[in-house]
Amino acid sequence: MYTRRRFLIGAGAVGLTSVAGCLGDFEIYYTGQEQPQTKWWPQPQFDGLATSYNPKQVGPRTGVSERWTLDISGPAARPVVADGLAFLPTIDAVRAVDARTGKEQWRESGDGPPLWPQAVLWNDGRLYVAQTQSPGLIALDAATGKRQWQFDADQSGISALVIDSESSELFAGDDKGNIYKLDPVTGEQRWHHQFFGPISTFAIGARPFLLVGTEGGEVYAVSRIDGRGYWRRKFPGQISALATMDGSYNGAGAFVSVFGGPTFGINPDQTGTSVWETDVSGVESFVVAGRRVFAAGQRLVSLDLGSGKQQWSGGKTSQCGPAAAGETVYAASESKVSAYKSGGGTGIGNVRLATKRWSYSVEGRPQQGLAVADGAVFVLTEKSENTTPKAYALEEA
Repeated sequence: MYTRRRFLIGAGAVGLTSVAGCLGDFEIYYTGQEQPQTKWWPQPQFDGLATSYNPKQVGPRTGVSERWTLDISGPAARPVVADGLAFLPTIDAVRAVDARTGKEQWRESGDGPPLWPQAVLWNDGRLYVAQTQSPGLIALDAATGKRQWQFDADQSGISALVIDSESSELFAGDDKGNIYKLDPVTGEQRWHHQFFGPISTFAIGARPFLLVGTEGGEVYAVSRIDGRGYWRRKFPGQISALATMDGSYNGAGAFVSVFGGPTFGINPDQTGTSVWETDVSGVESFVVAGRRVFAAGQRLVSLDLGSGKQQWSGGKTSQCGPAAAGETVYAASESKVSAYKSGGGTGIGNVRLATKRWSYSVEGRPQQGLAVADGAVFVLTEKSENTTPKAYALEEA
């Protein structure tokens, strides 16, 4: 289908040479299935494509103050925010708190040992929680925390989770290499296939693709309809980050990072062949926005979508997944959360001025990834010297 998004991608490719390095060349368009009209952050990386990008400016731009802060046991996974609630995956429970006040509404602590959730995501009034123990996946009423169903994954925990909210396709992967397609309403298994190596990450590709990353360093393209494999490619290390876009740009339509680097732009329609490769390392998730891919390993970097060429870099970062909303990219360092202009401010190449919008010190080290929703940045921190783990909601000052 020739969509508005594909038109913009093509238009960007035509003008790439003339605009590269120019000022203000950040072009907003959504790389997901539909133009979102949400102020929430329903999946760990916002959408099934793992873009970590909402084109609506739903986060703070000019400076922040604390909307609220909470003591937590420690961060276990990336928070999600939907329907007025922030869902905080901590090492001993999933806590649902009011996104405006931080007041706890309910918590799910599991049946035995500490829950230690691997991922949480929200869809259509349900919260899905992947955990390391049996049952590997539970579905909760997001408003009340009441359990609706649970799924046992071959006596092992669920390590990765994604949903295509447009088609209501829920996929779960475990540490034995199993992939399951489940009915999101009932939990009924629709198909199951086993691959080599624990499943580390998913990204929804152009239909009918589901891209699957493994700890063994392989990326598979499988059919979302029946699980049939299309291609498999070996990479030089554990797959730590994976994202896709609707269509392609100079051939690149998916992005892969391996533990310790490097990072690749690949063509998902042609056996995952490389379009570009860069030595950016330490990436746990991407931001795919406009004509750029953002990664935060040792520092925030902006990469050209079609060539992988570094356009500009920001401050040092920790291994905490970045996020973006509108024309702002958010990233975290060892003790701060910062916001940057997506276009890199003023300047040419990697020499930039006025790139940063704001920076805010937090207690502890930000971990797992940021969520941007309802006018705030949500972040979980882990304990460091003389600090305690906390959850923050940072809003416009």
